[in-house]
Amino acid sequence: KQWYQRRVAITAGDYMYATAGNPTAGNPTAQEEPCNPATLGGQYKLVEFNTVCASMGSLADGVFRYHQRLLNKHGLDTAPFSEEVRNARGYCEGLCRAHQLYQTKHGSSACVIVVVLEDLYEFNYFDQELLINEVEARSVPTCRYTTAYLLQHGRLDSGKFWVDGREVSVFYFRTMYHPNHFPTPDYWRLRRDMEHSAALTVPTIPHQIINMKLFQMLLSQREVLERYTDSKQADALLNTFCATLPLTMGQQGDDNARLARENPEKYVLKPQREGGGNNYWGQEMVEKLEELRDHPARGGYILMEKITPPCFINRFIKNGSISAPTRTVSELGYYSVLCKQGEDILLNSVAGSLVRTKDTDANEGGIAVGISSVDSPYFV
Repeated sequence: KQWYQRRVAITAGDYMYATAGNPTAGNPTAQEEPCNPATLGGQYKLVEFNTVCASMGSLADGVFRYHQRLLNKHGLDTAPFSEEVRNARGYCEGLCRAHQLYQTKHGSSACVIVVVLEDLYEFNYFDQELLINEVEARSVPTCRYTTAYLLQHGRLDSGKFWVDGREVSVFYFRTMYHPNHFPTPDYWRLRRDMEHSAALTVPTIPHQIINMKLFQMLLSQREVLERYTDSKQADALLNTFCATLPLTMGQQGDDNARLARENPEKYVLKPQREGGGNNYWGQEMVEKLEELRDHPARGGYILMEKITPPCFINRFIKNGSISAPTRTVSELGYYSVLCKQGEDILLNSVAGSLVRTKDTDANEGGIAVGISSVDSPYFV
């Protein structure tokens, strides 16, 4: 498609520090102070990559500044906080570049960026508003619309998408990544019309598809990865990938499923989904594999090696209350922005970072589903 010559991606890669064994397991008083993970004899491994569920960055900016003030107030070392977290600014740069690409191509001065939502006042409302404030500070107009509203008031006309008489330059999706977001065929047609319009979609449909777990498994194979990178880059990337196993129907899939059933503590079962709350762990994984034993749908899942991160003593602030000291683990996420026109890379940068911290007993890591808390990176 001609319009795919102009692409903008705002993504999040989530990593956990993998160790050969948990050095604090069974010792609730260990690691009360920050330590350098490099001394624990492991490395960071990719947990997942997100093209739509790349959220909470704007809220993380505020948490970072709050932690910075606390360190200053108590006379503690703030040097590790010297790399300021400004996620909203990084997101903003990507969206504004997309808007400019559209204006340059179509000569439209009155077009708007549309943030596509499931619910106008959803849980992540303030995170979105902080980003929108950054964008509008650059004199770029934005609108927040639900998919239901776009169905009623949006239209594709002469290759351009219009909502309430306003021309759309960019669709920035914060929904339409889960089957539940498409309750009727009309929603699929809406997504098609958005993609077929001249507006830039962040992400594009191909970008969403390539992020599915089966594609990630293919890209973890050296011979596939080296089609897009050199051998040195492939080495660096492969070092961050966990082992993944296919569950296609046949002997190989049967053997892999049996391996996971016999060693449920070593694997996690993942469907073709983005966002939190979709994976299967432990006994639940065993039961799901039994359910899928003779069903072709099993091929739509993969097994991923479970990461064993170090744990630390921390406290949570939830609903105005401070928890007791708790054993916790953290994920380090990096946001990235890519802007491309044809073969020219206009922008390719790290947009910021986010740490999600959760109780060691929690398997999933989503903030929106109430499992993790927004935290800050402390570089040592």
